[in-house]
Amino acid sequence: MKRFISTKFFLTLQEASQKGIEVDAEVLKNGYDEFVLLLFSECTALNNKTVHYNALVYTRTELSALTGVSGKKSIGLS
Repeated sequence: MKRFISTKFFLTLQEASQKGIEVDAEVLKNGYDEFVLLLFSECTALNNKTVHYNALVYTRTELSALTGVSGKKSIGLS
């Protein structure tokens, strides 16, 4: 279930959230592209859509726990 939050994209966001640092836009873009590729390849490869849905919910929960550099929630996922 942790496969999506183990990507460079998520780890970069997590580091920025924890340390309060700025992220290079190009690094973030490349990481995002990798994240999306994994996301959609997993979706088409899995026969059990419930497992994929649960992984997405888990990823959403982890993303919503990250804070921005300003200390506010970085994304409004609620």
